[in-house]
Amino acid sequence: MTMNGTRAFALASVPAAAGFAWQQHRRNLRAVGAHPAQAPPLPGYRRELDASWGSVTYRWVEGDPDRPPLVLVHGWGKTSDSAWWPVISGCDRTMVVVDLPGHGRSLLHEPFSFAMAAGAVHRAVAHSGVQHPVLVGHSMGGPVALTTLRQMGTTVFSGLIALATSAYWVRPQLRMLMAMAPYAMAPRSPFLIRTECAELRLAPHIAGQIAWSYTRRPGRRLLDETATALRHFDAREWTDLPLPPTTWVVATRDGVLDTAHQLASARHFDAEIVELDAPHSMVVHAPEAVIELLENWDGAPVPSAHLSSQ
Repeated sequence: MTMNGTRAFALASVPAAAGFAWQQHRRNLRAVGAHPAQAPPLPGYRRELDASWGSVTYRWVEGDPDRPPLVLVHGWGKTSDSAWWPVISGCDRTMVVVDLPGHGRSLLHEPFSFAMAAGAVHRAVAHSGVQHPVLVGHSMGGPVALTTLRQMGTTVFSGLIALATSAYWVRPQLRMLMAMAPYAMAPRSPFLIRTECAELRLAPHIAGQIAWSYTRRPGRRLLDETATALRHFDAREWTDLPLPPTTWVVATRDGVLDTAHQLASARHFDAEIVELDAPHSMVVHAPEAVIELLENWDGAPVPSAHLSSQ
C-alpha cells in the first residue's frame, strides 16, 4: 500500500472507530442503567460542624468502648458513606467517618487543599471526643492522614492504617494520570461509565450499592482541585513526621497505584507491610479481609503478612 493509500485508509477508519466507541458507550450506559442505585442502610448518625471554608460532616457510629475508635478518611472522588459502607456496616468499633471538604455533605467555598482536609479531620476528631483513635486512610485518604498526623502530632492517635495509598504522588506517570483523571472520571464520562461496568461485573451481588456509590461522586471542579493537590504531594521530605505504629496495606491487584510504589512508601516509613489480594477499591471488593484487619488491629503485627480477599 502506498503512503497516500495508508493515509486514506487511516482517515477512513476514524469514523468507524468513533462509531464503534459510541456504540460501546451506549451499551455500557444500558448496563449501568439496569442496576438502580440502592443506598445501603447504615448505622450511626451524621454530625455537622461549621468551618471557615464551609462545613464538616462526619458519621458517628458507636461501638466497642474497650478498643480504640477508628477515624476513617476516604479517597479521591468518594464520600464517607460511599467509600466505607461495608466497614460502617460490618465493624464493631466506634467510628468517626469524615466527609472531606467539598465531598458528600461537607461544604467547600474555597479551593481544596490537604491542609484544609486535615483540618476537617482534626475538627471531627475533637468534636467527637474520641481518645487515641486509629487513623485509617484509603487512597487519597493516605495523604490526608499523613498531613493530619503532621498537624495534630502523632500522640493524638494510637496508630495509622494506610490502605492502597502512597506517601508520594509526584512520579511522572502519576502526574500524567492525575492530570487526565478529572476529565476521565467526571460524572457520566465514558471512562467512568466503563469503570462502573467493570465494577458491576466484578461484584454483581452488590450492584445496587455500587451504582449508588457512583451517584455520590463530586463534580469536575473538585476532582481537578484534588487531583492537583495529589500531583504535588510528597511526604518523603517531612523530617518532622514520626509516625505512630503503622500498618501499610498494599493492594496486589491495584490498577491505580503500582504495587511497587505502595511498597516503597511503606518501607520509607518503616511501616508493617500487609499484602492483600485485592484491587484498588479493596474496601468494597475485599470487605471481609479489610474488616478483619481493622477489627483485630492493636498496634502489633497482624498474624499474616499476606491477607486473602476470599
